[in-house]
Amino acid sequence: MHESTSLKQQLGLTLPEWLFADWQFILAVITGCCLSVAVGALAGGNAWLDAGWMPLVSLILWAPVIEELAFRGIVQGFLGETAFGKRHLAGLSFANLLAALLFTAWHLVYRTDLLAWLVFVPALVFGYFRERHGSLLPCVILHAAYNAALFPGWYLFS
Repeated sequence: MHESTSLKQQLGLTLPEWLFADWQFILAVITGCCLSVAVGALAGGNAWLDAGWMPLVSLILWAPVIEELAFRGIVQGFLGETAFGKRHLAGLSFANLLAALLFTAWHLVYRTDLLAWLVFVPALVFGYFRERHGSLLPCVILHAAYNAALFPGWYLFS
């Protein structure tokens, strides 16, 4: 029983206790969504808007859940238990930095434009809140909100 609890904690499969009382989290939601609208406007998104509902649901729901489980849950969770991953640079753990680099590389597999490179900064934010709250829930909420906020920029400015 103890091992399964440890694995759940390592993967971030726990509920944070004070997430919506965390002013940094609220600020990250608001700031990130505003920036996502701007990025959406700059990137354009007619293809996404014309693709139908399933790709949109995937972008807002499935991608955040699957990607956060993979990168912040498995990669950052595993590295966070190692001596290397616990080291810090500019206030960020090496586990967070490496997970963010891999997350960016994953986006570069299927996109080569500026939008793929821009995911590095939000990935660091997701990793920060993963460590701050010991949970994937803040990461999934932020990721879904940022992805959803791309649509107004795509729609209004393309």
